[in-house]
Order: sequence, then C-alpha cells, then structure tokens
Amino acid sequence: MNSNRFSRRSLIQATGAVAGGLAASRMMTGDGLISRTAFGQAAGEKSALLVVYLSGGYNALFGSADSFAGAGTFGVAAGNQKALGGGLVIDAPTYGTLPQFALDHISTVGIRHGITAHGAAQNANFSDGTRSYGLRLASMMGGDGAIKAVNLGGQMMPGARPAEGGVSLQQVNDMKSTIAALGGAQDATIPDRKIGAAGLTAAQAMSADRLAANPTMMTGMRDGMQSGIDTLLKPVQAFNYAAMATAYGMQATATAVNSFSSKIAAAELMITAGANFAIAVDGGWDTHGDRTGANVRNMMNTRILPPLKTFINRMVNDPTRNVVIAIFGDFNRSLPGSDHASALNATVIGRYVKPGTTGKVSANVQLPAGTPSVPGFWSYLARTLKVSGEPFGTNPHTSILL
Repeated sequence: MNSNRFSRRSLIQATGAVAGGLAASRMMTGDGLISRTAFGQAAGEKSALLVVYLSGGYNALFGSADSFAGAGTFGVAAGNQKALGGGLVIDAPTYGTLPQFALDHISTVGIRHGITAHGAAQNANFSDGTRSYGLRLASMMGGDGAIKAVNLGGQMMPGARPAEGGVSLQQVNDMKSTIAALGGAQDATIPDRKIGAAGLTAAQAMSADRLAANPTMMTGMRDGMQSGIDTLLKPVQAFNYAAMATAYGMQATATAVNSFSSKIAAAELMITAGANFAIAVDGGWDTHGDRTGANVRNMMNTRILPPLKTFINRMVNDPTRNVVIAIFGDFNRSLPGSDHASALNATVIGRYVKPGTTGKVSANVQLPAGTPSVPGFWSYLARTLKVSGEPFGTNPHTSILL
C-alpha cells in the first residue's frame, strides 16, 4: 500500500465523508461551480519553502553562465549573461527576466555530491537514506498549520520520507478537495466543522487497535486522519480562489493539480493555509544532446518561469512572509553532450538571500574540491528560513546569506 496516497485519502475523502460531504459540497454553488470565495486556515507571519525539482538534471548555465562564455558552450555568449554581484552571473534570456525582487535576492549554491546516476542522485538530494531533509525541515519550522508538508501533483519527492516529529508528506492532486477540507462558506445543510472533526475523531478511536497493531503499514492512515481532525478545528480565513487561479493563467473553476502552473498555484494555496514545505516535481529534464542549451531554455521560459514569476510577485515579495524558492535537479549537465555531470548547483530565491555564488562551475562543469555536499545545501536553506538550531549542521554558505 502506498502510505502517501492513503494519507491523502484519509485527509480528503474521509474528512468529506465524516463531515457530511464537507470536502465536496462546501466549495460548490447551486450550479455546481466552485464558489468565488474559498476559505483556508488563518496564517500569520511565517517562513515556508517551495522546492522546484527538475527531475533529470539542472543545467549549470542558469546560475553559472559565465563558466561557459569562453568557449561558447551551451549557447552562452557575451550578450546573454547577466551579472548580479558577488560573482553571480545568470542566464539573461531566462533568469534575467525574473521580477526585480528575485534578482535582488538570488544565489547559486554549490552541491558537490559526486553522483552521476539518476536514482542515487535523487535519493541523496532529499534524504540521508533513512530520513527526509524536507520533512525534517518542515518539522523544525513549527507553526500551527494542520498540514505542514505537501507534495503537489502525482510526481513524488524522491528519497526516504518517513514522518518527522508528526509531520508527514501529504499528496495534493486536486485543489477543490483540499480547499474544501480546509474550510468553506457556511451552509445550513452542511455539518459544523467541529461536528465533522468529532466524527473523524470517533472514526480514529474505532481504528485505534488496528493502527496500534500495524504502526508502519498504517502510518499514512494515522497521519492523514489526524491532519483531517486538525484541519477542521482550525479557524478559517477568506481568500479568493478564482482570482488566484486567474493569476496563474488557469480557469477559475480548474482545480486539478496536473500541470506545472497548477502545482505552483497549489503551492500558494497550501502555504497560505499554513504549510511549511511544498515540493513541485517537473519531469523531462534528462536533456541528452542539448548542446546549445536551447531545449532547457525553452522549457524554463515556457513551462517553469511563468507561474514562478507570479508566485514570486504574490508570495516571495510579500513583506509579511519569508517564502523561499529552491530550484535544482539530479545533477548538472556535462559537456560536450549535455549528459551527467558529477556536481550540482541550485538556485535559491528568498528575502534573506544575498546575491552571490558558491556554485560557480568550471568550464567542464566541475565544482572545486571542498565544495559542501547535500547537507550543506539544506543547512543553508534552514538559515534562509530562520529555523532555530542546525538540523543539518553548520551553514557553510555564509557568503550568500543576508
């Protein structure tokens, strides 16, 4: 049984059933369309991390463009680089078009993991083999969100992902059900949220013996039911889903999380609802033969950057929040054929990020000896998010932190 999938069902389907249809009908108008105003958990000033994972690889030209200018590899030339200070030179046709706030708060982080195999690199980027870096971070960040860590859409975060401190990864494939579970306009035909929570609590109690007898197999069910109870007991705050969807170029009634734009819209929704950590995985980045970088530039400009620019303007550049974006992949693309390099750099955007780089690669896509590996990267993210303590060790990337 996929515990993550069962957890999602426990939250959405069970909550809807026990609460008398809360997860569906609360968000519907009389004609079956989604209400223009939805409600989510009240959120105060807090930090949150959005990981954009480009499954297959991440071309270093985006955050280390000047490394390739001398030979003109990956299509880098004098006219398509943009220097931002601190030694950071980005790809002008892509990242150079980001909102000014992002250009003032962007860094390239070096990750010398030494891995060239997809599966091994993906696992190493997200876990130490037994524990998830993302879930550990979400747990350390605290807060009162009922759902603290979310996977947006069907492509799952790699690596081990057991729950950390009661925080499990909840999969969101449809925003309609998620919004409904978080709360909605009052309707006399729908049970009160506290009644729904009480019903789900009763179901939890009836399942206690089975949950106790199967602690590993039933982890997803246990975490999902508890998330449902916590969600129904949270206060609600009005927000306009139709306006949010329109901002991301979606139909106001579209709620399926089945495109990159919908994943980023769902990230805004869940962070607004109190999530600490969200991940959007995008496939198709194993770009063998892309010698000029034309393929990755096209995917970045047509698929990734449009919704990210909206997210930056609406969430990252919100003075009441500290929302950080981290963009990376399995490894960088090697030369000459855009294959598998043994190093990786990541792009990070956030309020406390200082423009600069610890991830400038050489002309043959290598990082200097002594460049920190994966835990150093997550330690840097923890610092940008103002997390107390050092869950991944001391931050080795102090030069790119405000």
